[in-house]
Amino acid sequence: MKKNSFKLVFASAALLTLSHTLWAGNITQGKTKAAACAGCHGINGIGLSEEFPNLAGQKPAYIIKQLTAFKNGSRKDPTMNAMAATLSTEDMADLAAYFSSLKTSTTQASVTDKPKTDKASHQEFPENVYISMKKSATIETFPQQQSWTGGPNMLYTAITPNKKMLLSTSPSSNTVYVFNTQNGKQLAIIKTGKAPKGVKVSPDGKQAYISNQGSADITVINLRSLQVSNTIKVKKGPHNVRFTKDGKLAYVTLQGGDGLGIIDTQKQKLIRVIPVPGITGPHNMDLSADEKTAFVRDFVHHVAVVDLTTGKVNKIITVGNGHGGIDVFPNGQYAATAAIGDDYISIIDTRTLESRDIIIGTASHGIRVSKNSQWLYVTLPKENAIAVINTRTMAVEARIASGKFPFWIAVPGNP
Repeated sequence: MKKNSFKLVFASAALLTLSHTLWAGNITQGKTKAAACAGCHGINGIGLSEEFPNLAGQKPAYIIKQLTAFKNGSRKDPTMNAMAATLSTEDMADLAAYFSSLKTSTTQASVTDKPKTDKASHQEFPENVYISMKKSATIETFPQQQSWTGGPNMLYTAITPNKKMLLSTSPSSNTVYVFNTQNGKQLAIIKTGKAPKGVKVSPDGKQAYISNQGSADITVINLRSLQVSNTIKVKKGPHNVRFTKDGKLAYVTLQGGDGLGIIDTQKQKLIRVIPVPGITGPHNMDLSADEKTAFVRDFVHHVAVVDLTTGKVNKIITVGNGHGGIDVFPNGQYAATAAIGDDYISIIDTRTLESRDIIIGTASHGIRVSKNSQWLYVTLPKENAIAVINTRTMAVEARIASGKFPFWIAVPGNP
């Protein structure tokens, strides 16, 4: 054998040995680490919707290759880039080993035997509530349970302070839909940046901010003319916004990993970013009643409690797996957060920062409290249902059948 040929054979054998070493991860460790993936890909490796690929039964080499590409930035996705950034070679091998060991299909039963036959009533819905149905491409009203035709993948929703208009984002078409709440008719379909996610209306009702996760900017819409008035550049992966009561500031979660951005709404400019160590991919957030504290829900299973005066993280609270919404009760007593990768929601006491869990369904995402803080509404995307919790007893009082993949909730008086 020639010398060069020998070197080539030796190098190939070494590469093959290295590859097998990389792929020979620990399944048990991988299952533990996969909790971070459950919010999109499911703990059993089955994507929670069409936009999230199934990982169950996938070849280990492929999983490692994609995670490596997300980590080094050669494959772009704000969420996955942030998720992969902290993974070691061993982590990737363990995840690949776990997901490749799973069956390619799985059936998950509901954790509750309460049937979805309850009817919506004005008792649980003292004011009209609007919920986006991602797969149905509709908006559904409660308690009437009327359905309005929307666009593909209806996601986040927001209602104007005067209750006359509802906005809902459609990331598939890079648009936001505007509806007349009196009759459900579409008033406008407005072009935004790439992959719009969260939408929020300013307290004076004059503007809406749309977080464009794919283009790292905020689309500002004039709600009188229903036209785009400005675009605010931010950092990677803006996901959702929360205005202060006076409307002077808007906080934006930067799911790309930078933390919590602060926008001066008069200058319409990002003026500061507060790092939020201890969490992965800031996803949704809300403010305490005095607006001195931010509760930031991440993409894995944490809520960071951030002191907005000092910029310090006071506590990291472990909640359900995967991502979800978070809402501070209007009375300021609790913060509630959902978990799309788990069967419970978490209720956080905003004073003591202690949390307790309520078993609710196979997965939850949207979560919002009524204006009077008595009723907590939670979307159950896998079960096509809405759960209603009486906050006085912290018990599920109703499970109401809905359209396909209920996603987000707009409640008058609770922006």
